[in-house]
Amino acid sequence: MCSVQKFGWTIFLTLALIGCRANVQDITRDLRLNLGIEPATIDPALATDPGAQQIARMLFANLIEIDPATTPQHALAISWAVSSDGLIWEFKLRDDAIWVRYVPARNLFETKRKITARDVVYSVRRVFDPRVGSGFAMQFAALIRGAEQLRGADPNKTSDADFERLFSALGVSAVDDFTLRFTLTRPASFFPTILSAWLARLQPREAIEAGGSVWTEPGTIWTSGAYALERWAHNREIVLRKNPYWFDAASVSIERIRFAMIADTATALDEYKNGNLDSLDPYGGLAATDVEQLREDPFISKQLQIVPTLCTHYYGFNTAKEPFKDPLVRKAFIAATDRDTLVSSVIKLGEPARWFTRPGIYASSDISDTLGAPLAFNVKNAREFIQQSSYAGKRLPAITLGVNTSEAHIVFAETLAQMWKTNLNVEVRVARLDWKSYLQNLRDNAPEIFRLGYCAYYPDAANFANVFRPNSPDNFTRWNSPQLDQIITTAARENDATKRRAHYRAAEKMLIEDNAVILPLWWSDRATLTKPHIKRSFAITDGFERFETWEIR
Repeated sequence: MCSVQKFGWTIFLTLALIGCRANVQDITRDLRLNLGIEPATIDPALATDPGAQQIARMLFANLIEIDPATTPQHALAISWAVSSDGLIWEFKLRDDAIWVRYVPARNLFETKRKITARDVVYSVRRVFDPRVGSGFAMQFAALIRGAEQLRGADPNKTSDADFERLFSALGVSAVDDFTLRFTLTRPASFFPTILSAWLARLQPREAIEAGGSVWTEPGTIWTSGAYALERWAHNREIVLRKNPYWFDAASVSIERIRFAMIADTATALDEYKNGNLDSLDPYGGLAATDVEQLREDPFISKQLQIVPTLCTHYYGFNTAKEPFKDPLVRKAFIAATDRDTLVSSVIKLGEPARWFTRPGIYASSDISDTLGAPLAFNVKNAREFIQQSSYAGKRLPAITLGVNTSEAHIVFAETLAQMWKTNLNVEVRVARLDWKSYLQNLRDNAPEIFRLGYCAYYPDAANFANVFRPNSPDNFTRWNSPQLDQIITTAARENDATKRRAHYRAAEKMLIEDNAVILPLWWSDRATLTKPHIKRSFAITDGFERFETWEIR
């Protein structure tokens, strides 16, 4: 069945699915947004910058999506089940999803073929194929059987036949056209949430193999999401058109979306005020000073929205260096930190963090939790911790606080260094390095205290908890705990949501309160503006907007 759409009329013709064409709807109003910068690529296996990922998310369907409550929702997958040992997951796929190609020169859509489980297998293999170089491979390889071996293969020393053997050993396979199977290395009750990220977002094999390096250009690209690529004027604009063949097209009301590429946030704000943008999203980027000024405007302040992100900023203690070998000294520095004042006076856009995992995601502690309360700001308690420590009656040694060369982070560090000097009588030197050198320094010889932030790849407490496991590449504290590792392993096996939350809370308590390994500072927020005629949702769980749910009123 093919639907030819033009001028608001719908005519149904009985045609073969392959090669079916549909003219697009007439458009009366575009949604005008700002992408910020030119995407390096919109290939879903390679898109790593936020703008590129936003476009890829709209063009390419996924097995599973996440709702605002961080609950996995059906997308290509209509059901799933897991084996009793937690290692094998099977997904039943819908049979009405298809690949399409929008042809700009003719202003029509061509349908290509049905999407099957083999498309997902190809896409997952491509993520882990070292010849592709996907930035997502490292994040998910440890969980999928055979993925580490495939990811670690040397493209210069591995034959095509050997790659085929590695592909066959990878823990993803098509049972039949619409049944998909994953085999894991360890139980992970949150696996559907992981699939909502970038592991299984569809990639069109025929278009990639035929198009080469230009397969993502308009007229060449095959897509499967709510929107298709109409136009890409590089470094100027990307235009998307509603896909009439998307399996949930009836719920999409906006026919066309225009993404400007305005990197300068002040210019973007001017464009918004002048009526040339309907929202500052997805690039956003309002600074705290902008927010303060906008709040004073009685008209535009009503269009302002503060939205949580999945990012936590923290200071880590190098537990292999004095004085932070002693957990009581670490507790003293935490208790001597007035996070409320620092966030309100320096950051001005965020919430003081009392633990590591951002509240609001699946299996995380609720914002009302008392986690971290024993180390809340209290100078008297901070000084008592010192008197109970190995430094009782001694002056603390001078300390180096490492930060990267960001003005905001430098100001924050210098303010906190002065706070510690006042509250603990300790000298703290702020050392600055460019980001690349800073990361290398953390690996080689991290200072006594260092600044870092972590943004989750998928909205589940497991993503945050894994940061401080013994073999985590993100753990620069030199603190390892088999007990913490066991708690996280137990949580990953648990299917009961309440029990999982309790396990992750126990892990946080061990990290934040009992051992005081890090000093959580603030949970990031972002500020954006949206015109009153736009009815919208707000991306909280993964940072990407669901523009297919927006409406122009």
